[in-house]
Amino acid sequence: MKILYDHQAFAASRFGGVARYFYNLMTALHQKGVDVRLSIRYSNNYYLLNNNQFQAQPFRYFLGYMKTSILISQINRTWSCLQVVRRNYDLFHPTFFHPYFLWFIGDKPYVVTYHDVIKEKFGDRFGHVDNEPKRKKQKILDRAAHIIAVSENTKNDLIDIFQIDPVRITVIHHATNFLELSVPDTFQIQTPNTYLLYVGYRNSYKNFNPFLSAIASVLKKYDHIQLVCAGGGSFTAEEIQLIEKLGLTDQVFHYSADDFTLYRLYQHALAFVYPSLYEGFGMPILEAFATGCPVVLSNTSCFPEVAQDAALYFDPESETSVREQIETIILDEQLRQLLRKKGYERQLAFSSEKMVNQTLQVYQRAIAQAS
Repeated sequence: MKILYDHQAFAASRFGGVARYFYNLMTALHQKGVDVRLSIRYSNNYYLLNNNQFQAQPFRYFLGYMKTSILISQINRTWSCLQVVRRNYDLFHPTFFHPYFLWFIGDKPYVVTYHDVIKEKFGDRFGHVDNEPKRKKQKILDRAAHIIAVSENTKNDLIDIFQIDPVRITVIHHATNFLELSVPDTFQIQTPNTYLLYVGYRNSYKNFNPFLSAIASVLKKYDHIQLVCAGGGSFTAEEIQLIEKLGLTDQVFHYSADDFTLYRLYQHALAFVYPSLYEGFGMPILEAFATGCPVVLSNTSCFPEVAQDAALYFDPESETSVREQIETIILDEQLRQLLRKKGYERQLAFSSEKMVNQTLQVYQRAIAQAS
């Protein structure tokens, strides 16, 4: 079986959940003996640069960030078009929603993974989360041999918003490589003594600024506790201004985070907090479970499906709810121990082996139907 993946998830982002999902999937399939190919020439993606199997050339932003990114994107897309046209594969799996390949793929089957419908569900409120309009996504979904949804919540959204026949959708939950990640004992980092952990991007629907405003009084009340933000880029000028306005300059910090650093940050945190308004799955939940970190979540979208009773929940749009639950997790050591135990039990349902085997079954059915 030959599976071709394209450049899209890896071309523009150095980190990110979608790129991590595809990288972990490709790596696991390769280890199972599947002929996995990635059509990309240039990328600064962290996962690719640290792997010999799926090689891409790093590049400098010699024309400035935007102009260089556009140029590199065009080169990668042209290269992907060539690989699609050559047809030396059994199945194609695009990693995002630009429909460039539809002109060239002919009768070759392709499978699409859908992570979330945030843009379609919330429209102008979070419409900038990607650049592809609904009509282009609809065309890709309608022609796909099969669709993978990362949660039942996303599957229901696909049925509701894109009118997809449920029999064409298979739910395959994510898994995390943190379960198998071997962090050397010698790899240690300096952290605050007691801190809450926030992971990933902080813009728009991630709800970071309202979350920070909601917990400001709690951090001031328990001034030995700090908030560590990992990944997602350095604080913006607007975020720095808000942190200063709330009087939290000495209690809110940012860490750049590769996998080893992130693993240690989860391990030592008082709790991991995820205040997002909407997600398709929420990979950091599994990362926290795998490292024994108590989890505090929004009660929205897929979160109850993924975490079930292994997390403490709040209403992300209620300052009172956020504040009360954060104070609860700070004060209740017994609850934190219970959540660690339940998190470990819950993460057993999300193995990489299960995810890969289920994905292989989807591929095999799609190829057989196209024969």
